Amino acid sequence: MFNITNIHEVENVLASMNHQLARKWLKNDLIKRSLAVSFDYWLEDTGIPMTLEQFVQQYLELAPDLGGIFSADIEIDDSL
Repeated sequence: MFNITNIHEVENVLASMNHQLARKWLKNDLIKRSLAVSFDYWLEDTGIPMTLEQFVQQYLELAPDLGGIFSADIEIDDSL
């Protein structure tokens, strides 16, 4: 049976990481949802075992190359 990763699982992983960008991503539901969906597709398509934490860590390391919403330059409204 296929497991569907939810944004709360991604939140837990991001909250456990000591990384400035992880703290930014923690405030962005679109990024959390994208990570959850991408992780599910990764597991389904590749069959390569990886934990959600490892997957998110890869995204953090590749963020400068990914750009877009994953960019370190993304502005987050901290007043919300």
